[in-house]
Amino acid sequence: MRVIASLLTLIFLTAALWLGEGLWQQLHQPEAALQLARVQPMAATDQPDAAPQPRRWPALFGTPKVEEPQPPVPVEAPLAEPQPPTPPQPPIESLGYRLKGVVRNGTADWAIVTHPTGDMILRLGDHLGEAGPEVVEIAPEGLWLLRGGERQFLGFETQVP
Repeated sequence: MRVIASLLTLIFLTAALWLGEGLWQQLHQPEAALQLARVQPMAATDQPDAAPQPRRWPALFGTPKVEEPQPPVPVEAPLAEPQPPTPPQPPIESLGYRLKGVVRNGTADWAIVTHPTGDMILRLGDHLGEAGPEVVEIAPEGLWLLRGGERQFLGFETQVP
């Protein structure tokens, strides 16, 4: 086995030296250096004072379309920045309001609402607090309020036994 490995090593070393010598000869031939330094003569149409012509590259993907270059189109700025969505408002109950009762007398309806600051008697169009939600409907099951353009329901507390 060692004999075969030694024999193959010598064969590959000889092949590498032979190919390396051929490469060295190609790089160091005086004729190859002359071919690299050879300059093509100027054509009669080439003027040294004329402005250089833009280089035309060959078409890679079919024939090029002959069109005049167009200036870049300006990007239009958005008219208004989009507003982030408003987070949902907390329920009325979390602000301390509780519905105690609803009074119905023919065409007049009232709601009794309690708050840590005191009790209130409300009718349609009244507000909870100074600038609080507006009462838009008084129903037997609870009170409908308009808060920030959104209708919210304040119902009776349910007692869990």
